[in-house]
Amino acid sequence: MAEQKTYSIPYRSALQERIEPGQTVIIKGSTIDESQRFTINLHSKAADFSGNDVPLHVSVRFDEGKVVFNSFSNGEWGKEERKSIPIKRGEPFDIRIRAHDDRFQIFFDQKEFKDYEHRLPLSSVSHFSIDGDLYVNHISWGGKYYPIPYESGISGGFGVGKKLLVFGTPEKKAKSFNINLLRRNGDISLHFNPRFNEKHIIRNALQAGEWGNEEREGKLPLEKGVGFDLVIVNENYGYQIFINNERFATFAHRDDPNDITGLQIQGDVEVTGIQIQ
Repeated sequence: MAEQKTYSIPYRSALQERIEPGQTVIIKGSTIDESQRFTINLHSKAADFSGNDVPLHVSVRFDEGKVVFNSFSNGEWGKEERKSIPIKRGEPFDIRIRAHDDRFQIFFDQKEFKDYEHRLPLSSVSHFSIDGDLYVNHISWGGKYYPIPYESGISGGFGVGKKLLVFGTPEKKAKSFNINLLRRNGDISLHFNPRFNEKHIIRNALQAGEWGNEEREGKLPLEKGVGFDLVIVNENYGYQIFINNERFATFAHRDDPNDITGLQIQGDVEVTGIQIQ
């Protein structure tokens, strides 16, 4: 599920499918200057607190300066786990919860914040809720574990009008990684190549085994160990590239923009989600 709008709070939802390890829920919004608390909850059986289990309760408490993590099981709350709050009142936030076999991995503003070991089976999660002093404008759920190097065909191709989203995190000791859009004949229509040692993102194309002129204008808006959202839009004249909702570059087409059939990702990066719209 992926939507961009304003959600009414309290928010309640049943999950369409069981959560699988590797999947991530993304919640984006903002708080008001008077915000006291808000909570994000993963529930069993119903999206309320009527006595059913709550495998994950995340309580952001500005009044205490803490984020509290807990689970509700067999009619009782367990032992709280607390950390200092990493976000400010009145500012936008991006909270992500990634499911693993043994734990939830929680990120605040694309930085790893907390590992919360499962106290209840991941398979028991069926509902989701958000309550409290906040505005929410984006909720999405998806992704999986992607092996790197990764290569996949694009069903239906990646012609003009299509949009590629890649959610990823450069490794903490990353040197470089690349994302390539492949043509049917094996050429690379777009080579997107962040290089941390050079502090640039190289853009290029490979035609008949030969690299063209590199484009490397612009700073490197990525950090090692900090997540990013990359969007590449295929337009008539070129690819528009956005990083974390900011326009980064345009790469003019050097070949037929309607002949893209594959995606390749290589290097020092962890990928949590890929979408084509």
